[in-house]
Amino acid sequence: MRKKRLERFSRSERIFPGGEHETGNCTACARIISQRFGGEVRGYYHADNPTARVGETQYGHDFAVTQDRFLVDPWLYHYYGEPPVLDMDAPADRAEAAARYGPEANLDHREICLRIRTAMLNGRHNCGWIRASQARASRKVGCERRRTGIY
Repeated sequence: MRKKRLERFSRSERIFPGGEHETGNCTACARIISQRFGGEVRGYYHADNPTARVGETQYGHDFAVTQDRFLVDPWLYHYYGEPPVLDMDAPADRAEAAARYGPEANLDHREICLRIRTAMLNGRHNCGWIRASQARASRKVGCERRRTGIY
């Protein structure tokens, strides 16, 4: 029941419109989930977690983990079409989480990376993405994080 509710919420294009909206950023999506359902934002810089399949071209990635151990990533669903909810108590979902995000030991427990947030508020973070629902071949249009010195 809880997993279905999380999936329905995560798939909502009304709540996660992406594009120029704050939900075009994985950290903002994770914060919405953690504020609505409880839990915390976790994430990593890809340079510190090179085995992660997600976040290489974005130089890192954030997602939410609820108090009842559901890993929720609406950003990944909307931009890459991947299932948005994994049950960390289910062995198959734990294996998928490890493939996507690398070993759990590499994941930071954080509310938000202040450097990214500050850069976004100052207009220096400019990731242009094509939503998976708009174009199945999701691809990066132009991330300038590294060029602008955020990292």
